[in-house]
Amino acid sequence: MKTEWLRKTIQDFEPYFVAPIAEKHVINANENYFNVLSIPAVKKELLEALDSFQPQIYPKPMADGLREVLADYMGVRPENIICGNGGDEMITYLLGTFLNPGDKLLVHTPTFDMYELGAETLGASAIKVKDLAGYRRDREGLLAAVKKYQPKMTVICNPNNPTGDLLPASFIEEVLKAADNIVFVDEAYMEFAQKESVVSLINKYPNLVVLRTLSKAFAFAGMRCGYLVGDKEMIEAIAKIKAPYNLNAFTQLFAPIVVRHKEELFKIRDDIVKERARLYDELVKIPGLTVYPSCTNFLLVQVERKHEEIFKALKAKDILVKIYRNSAELPNAFRISVTTKDVDDTLLSVFREELQ
Repeated sequence: MKTEWLRKTIQDFEPYFVAPIAEKHVINANENYFNVLSIPAVKKELLEALDSFQPQIYPKPMADGLREVLADYMGVRPENIICGNGGDEMITYLLGTFLNPGDKLLVHTPTFDMYELGAETLGASAIKVKDLAGYRRDREGLLAAVKKYQPKMTVICNPNNPTGDLLPASFIEEVLKAADNIVFVDEAYMEFAQKESVVSLINKYPNLVVLRTLSKAFAFAGMRCGYLVGDKEMIEAIAKIKAPYNLNAFTQLFAPIVVRHKEELFKIRDDIVKERARLYDELVKIPGLTVYPSCTNFLLVQVERKHEEIFKALKAKDILVKIYRNSAELPNAFRISVTTKDVDDTLLSVFREELQ
């Protein structure tokens, strides 16, 4: 194919890469290890709902029933929510609604790659505010950059992926006050942090839009259900570019059931949080390793040596972690999803053997 056929903004574009998976224990994507169908009441309700399910009919364009359930969960109105095929699609719609070629996107870094990649495909570019030592966000630097550049969109991942760092809602409100344009807050991991969401600020700040997902704490990653929360006019603007039937009928059927059983799922979340604390405490004891505090379902780890050897040793134990190769921002780093004690103990044994 001729390269010149491609849109200019993607001719040299490197897409987000997902490697093939052969390992039994996949802890590289921050998935929840729990199967929601193992909750008897969830399985029973889903089977009953399937009796009247009609897969031959197009799904509701705006996922009306799901919007109502999510609105109740978030403490907003259904018109403040737009649903989609995972958080990635929501990011694509958001960027596609507001970014023009030449626009500036402000991000802190390191953070989730999809913000910058999505902006680049639209011909926009990123202004980056680098984290302070220990991967704490540079609050003064972020505020100064917002005021200086007034970017078309400011992105704050909170809690941050891949560092696990959390900013208080009060700081994000400072950013909202300083910004003349869109402030996008990605709260994909907020259920694990169990801290104050900025969703409560959408009526006060019409330039705020918040991403949430069912992929993490709700153990629903394979069903692809993410949603944006914002001012009614903000949501209506994003809906202009949404595909008519973007969220399939089965997810629209299944997702409300899962949300209604949030209390059972939050018990699993609490178990993951406890296991994260235990895993962190054990990793801290290993010489030649730095592990960073996190309020998510993952931990960021850096090693002084044997980076590739550790990755290969984990694979030999049937464990796949996220490895950062040739990264100036995250040298010799791994991102480890917290899972069961048995898997985590095997992981710990590998780190101990390789580093001690």
